[in-house]
Amino acid sequence: MKNDLIDQNENSYGKEVRERYGDKAVDDSNRKLADLSEEQWQHQQFLAEQILAELKTLTPKNDPASPQAQAPCDLHRQWLQIFWADGAYSHQAHLALAAGYLADQRFTAYYDQAAPGATQCLRDALIIYCG
Repeated sequence: MKNDLIDQNENSYGKEVRERYGDKAVDDSNRKLADLSEEQWQHQQFLAEQILAELKTLTPKNDPASPQAQAPCDLHRQWLQIFWADGAYSHQAHLALAAGYLADQRFTAYYDQAAPGATQCLRDALIIYCG
């Protein structure tokens, strides 16, 4: 399953991601993904579901500093740290990724499946979370 996901990601995004982040970052992330235990894999799936569930409750009218808006930010950080190589996470990298979500319709569509504008809400909350 994990190897299929790695192959799928490489086929769909590999060239683009490698150009943006470099071969080492992608290879380290792929290695980390391949080495996840079943428990870690289940936990990342749980986090992904929780992120979307939390985002369903947000609208652009929400205060991005509110606990309700900050909750998915921390879940998203936890989820990223499962996939990113140890030490690769930073608030700056997290915020840059979220800005990329808004710039790329594929990611906007994924997060906006939770609720219209969810990607924007997440990015706005991350500005505070990562600030």
